[in-house]
Amino acid sequence: MDDPEKLTPERYEVLKLISEISRKSPFKVAPIQELIDVITSKRNIKSGAVRKMVHELNKDGYLENPLRGCWRLTEKGRELLKEVEGSG
Repeated sequence: MDDPEKLTPERYEVLKLISEISRKSPFKVAPIQELIDVITSKRNIKSGAVRKMVHELNKDGYLENPLRGCWRLTEKGRELLKEVEGSG
């Protein structure tokens, strides 16, 4: 998914939320359960689908897992968000 054109709205939302949640956290991470709670309350997306997206974004190098059950953007993830938001 190195091409920002392949970034789905759902994956973008996951990246954006992780960025927002981690900015407010004292450890600069987003707990997976908080992410799931926010997304499932706003959209008709099941928790398993959120976990799968997080796993795929991690595998593609956009997220890292510094603490168990917590995620944050990598440099590559931050660059992708900037690129997408800059072009929107």
